[in-house]
Amino acid sequence: MVQRRILSYLIAASAAGFAAAAQADGLPIDFHGYARSGIGSAVNGGGSMTCFALSGAGSKYRLGNECETYAELAFGGTAYEKKETGTKFRVESMLAVSAKQFQDWESDGNDDAEFAFRQMYVTAEGVGLGDTKVWAGKRYYDRHDVHMIDYYFWDNSGPGAGIENIDVGIGKLAYAWRQNTVETSDTSVQNLDRKIGVSGHDFRLSGLKVNEGGELTLGVDFRFANKADQDNGKATDGQAYNIMHTQSDVFGGFNQLAFQFQKGDIADSYGYPNVTADKNDKTYRLVEQMVWQPKNSNWSGQLVALWEKKDKVQEGAGQTWMSVGARPVYAFTEHLAGALEVGYDQVKPEDGDTRYLAKATAAFLIQPEPGYWSRPQLRLFATYAKWNDAAQAAAGNSVNNPLSFNGPFGDRLNGLTIGAQAEAWW
Repeated sequence: MVQRRILSYLIAASAAGFAAAAQADGLPIDFHGYARSGIGSAVNGGGSMTCFALSGAGSKYRLGNECETYAELAFGGTAYEKKETGTKFRVESMLAVSAKQFQDWESDGNDDAEFAFRQMYVTAEGVGLGDTKVWAGKRYYDRHDVHMIDYYFWDNSGPGAGIENIDVGIGKLAYAWRQNTVETSDTSVQNLDRKIGVSGHDFRLSGLKVNEGGELTLGVDFRFANKADQDNGKATDGQAYNIMHTQSDVFGGFNQLAFQFQKGDIADSYGYPNVTADKNDKTYRLVEQMVWQPKNSNWSGQLVALWEKKDKVQEGAGQTWMSVGARPVYAFTEHLAGALEVGYDQVKPEDGDTRYLAKATAAFLIQPEPGYWSRPQLRLFATYAKWNDAAQAAAGNSVNNPLSFNGPFGDRLNGLTIGAQAEAWW
């Protein structure tokens, strides 16, 4: 515990020291990031803010439904630049922190807060390789998400190296070598600290013009686990295949449709391979989202429809998850707006009853200007959720889970929360 606390402080001090030293040397520093925090209460359950999420669903509808303080603080700068040749080297870093949002002083020593070193990498361009960019280090790698549910459906982030923006005529090619280190898949091994390295090779072809205003992005990802003797050669490999179409200028926003197939050790997740998975485990996923923001209109918003099927070799472990929701926003004035987010999640286990969760949030917004992406944003909200018996049974016995019998709403199948929140990115 003490070692972890010291490590967290060192990470924070290193980030601050890097920024201070760079500024002292005259290096221009970019400071950007993300943050959210707030306060809330369970109206008909008593106690502090609680958040509604369905067991088995990969995400939750987030407006008026986030119970932690979370921040990402990023520092970056151009370490070298020669404008005559276009040569540029940049250093990027990011420190993240998540706190329970219980009280004033929350430290990692009391498990009230967690620190994470999310990014530290260097990029180089204009080095005699045309328009390409090369990089190495730990980074968020070309992530794709649905903001309304905070769901990163295509996210191969972490330590690696690669080259991107390679012009191949029909589009731009990128390659990344990624590696994850995970626990051994053989629990019979006496040395439980044995680690298995999982190397990944991520190929992406983007910018394929298929229709007016529409582009395709294609991706394949191959993972190879180290078949160590200590692991009895049982660590699982994996593959993933992605097709994503993005249509620009749709009601002032965009429409995006993605088809995904994942197998083996990354059947469940890109960023966290499971080398104990069966090689024939599979996940099929379809993600549809649209953001609208017509010019000279007070309306904006986002909608999502998602279907995901997990086929597991282990009997009874598979499931199908479906989700649909929308968040329309209306600007009353330049700085004042209202939002209504409605979402429905349904999970059908291979063996078991179908469980569902329906959630609706009404929010009053204060923001710099009209628009769905306008931030910083202050919110006053009320959130109502309703679920069934199967969802309650799947929630377990946690006193912190609002769907649980032992949660703040007891044996009720609905709940209401109110609160205020700030969200910002810069």
